[in-house]
Amino acid sequence: MNALGSYLQDQLDLLGWSRATLVARSRVDGFELDAVLDTPVLAEWPQPETLMGLARALSVPLREVVMYAAEGCGLGVLSTAPAVHTLSLTSNEDLMLEVRRRLALGAATGGYLTSPSRYAQDRGAQSA
Repeated sequence: MNALGSYLQDQLDLLGWSRATLVARSRVDGFELDAVLDTPVLAEWPQPETLMGLARALSVPLREVVMYAAEGCGLGVLSTAPAVHTLSLTSNEDLMLEVRRRLALGAATGGYLTSPSRYAQDRGAQSA
């Protein structure tokens, strides 16, 4: 079972609810809830309405449900592994995709590529 499914099952057990109760309280389609609860890895990101409905029904912050959904999709956001270990498991292709994404994000917000880095500013101050 994926991380979101495990989290939801734990909440159902804690509250003493059935799946039908969660469907009724969250207004999430029963088939969609079954897919979340029964699949080993979420094949796609759940709809925003689904995440909001689950958070509302369980009276938990939306961020909590989103983090478990991300983990269920294989993103590893809840991992306690050190960043160095996580990076060692990442392929060069994935790293380059992330670099490109960040460069594009910085270029879209302006000034990211044209402003000197803090490191360059600190080195200039030291040499003066």
